[in-house]
Amino acid sequence: DPFTRLYVLALGCRYLEPELRDFLGGYSYVKLVKADTKSATLQVVGAGKYNDGYYLFDATPFGTRDNPRKDGIARFSVIYPEGRLRTFYNVTSTQSVFSEASQRHHSAAFSHSGNRA
Repeated sequence: DPFTRLYVLALGCRYLEPELRDFLGGYSYVKLVKADTKSATLQVVGAGKYNDGYYLFDATPFGTRDNPRKDGIARFSVIYPEGRLRTFYNVTSTQSVFSEASQRHHSAAFSHSGNRA
């Protein structure tokens, strides 16, 4: 979207931070790590639940409870606490997954890029 690129170039990404954080509105703590005209990286603390040596991540729709996103994200990558990267394509929510815990730390970094599906 040319308007978005111009907006980011002129004003920077910090003005878009509330909208980017609302993208993952189902989580209570979302931090913008970096963003540019084609992608954004957000860190979510408390994204998973720790249980007997595993982290459990429930599927969460993009957007807010009152306003879930209906359009998909073309490319959505997740870095899990142990450092494993998984990329999903054309999704409208985070995915339900579990991963083995190497230490008790349950944040995940999310990155989406490209246009909506």
